[in-house]
Amino acid sequence: MGFLQSQSISISVFLGIMLVITLSNLFVIKRMSRLKKAIPGPMVSILIPARNEEKNIFACVTSLLNQDYSNIEVIVLEDCSSDRTMEILQSLAKNSDNLRIIKVKALPKGWLGKHWACNQLSMEAKGEILFFTDADTVHSPSTVSFAVKAMQIEDLDLLSAVVKERTDTLGELLTVPFMVHSILSIFPLALAYRTKFRALSVTCGQFMMFRKKSYCSIGGHESVRDHGVDDLSLGKLIKKAGMKWRLYNASDLVECKMYESFKDACVGFLKNYFALFEYRLIPAIFVWTWILTINLFPLVMLILFISSAVTSPTIGISSTVSVLFSIIFWFLASAKFGLSPLVVVLYPLIATISSIIGYLSIIFHFFGCTKWKGRALVKKKSRFI
Repeated sequence: MGFLQSQSISISVFLGIMLVITLSNLFVIKRMSRLKKAIPGPMVSILIPARNEEKNIFACVTSLLNQDYSNIEVIVLEDCSSDRTMEILQSLAKNSDNLRIIKVKALPKGWLGKHWACNQLSMEAKGEILFFTDADTVHSPSTVSFAVKAMQIEDLDLLSAVVKERTDTLGELLTVPFMVHSILSIFPLALAYRTKFRALSVTCGQFMMFRKKSYCSIGGHESVRDHGVDDLSLGKLIKKAGMKWRLYNASDLVECKMYESFKDACVGFLKNYFALFEYRLIPAIFVWTWILTINLFPLVMLILFISSAVTSPTIGISSTVSVLFSIIFWFLASAKFGLSPLVVVLYPLIATISSIIGYLSIIFHFFGCTKWKGRALVKKKSRFI
């Protein structure tokens, strides 16, 4: 058997495994809104770090002040914004007793900006439950009620959720959906919930709800102060400690506008993609190369087979199967989490762009030029393996 044939078969088998994971996760990731709403009980502190969020902060904070779960406080940390963020927050605070605004303290050496902001927010919080969310999210009135109910019925230490990602431009559509697709098709949650293997921990920073005592017991954001992806790192600590966590589907409750353009999305993911691998060079290069391969190789082989440039029936069949598998789990991701249906046809381009950003993330890290919102990020020591 030649290389092209064995490669075609290997990829189809691998994509078949991804499809099995996808189908399993469709059942494992429960829709939060199908629960009964919680009767107001433990106090929930809603914590929002905000830096240069004048386009989003009004809608975000307003949606959280209008929750039907009454026992809440909303705390926003204003992080040296150069736009109208503080002005908008002060206007909102005049009409709400539940909203508190705090100013960021000087950023200590060795801390990432958002992590430092979240640490200060946690210190100000009075609630038994801490709900960290981003300033670019908008929440339905029952988000907190459903989330607290999930925490109660499953006795969770950490509840995270996949939200609906708004992609208003083509640039956003070519970058943001890859993150959602990966959650559904790569991480076998049925296995992740039953093992302490940290690599299988998956969380979403746009929706992180902790029991305060659990958050404090793992050291909070101080324990991950220089980690590029604090949500995944905190999830791994919860998992390592043997605490209980779950990932829910909140795409009908929470909407997020992560980025405004292709450039913004690229810069945003550049800071995260190497950090996903804990700055390990060989695993990062291998994974991004493999993602590129499994998404492009079958498509190229199928085109060559159709045009008779390749005549092997094995290659033709396995490539067709691989492309169909990819179409199916991109369709399922779109249907499950409210992604644009266009991802089904754009997936080869989405995977290619994400892989390129993955490679660039490694390069940018090595040259120490990764920045976010005007701040240079802490350069972590890299490893080969």
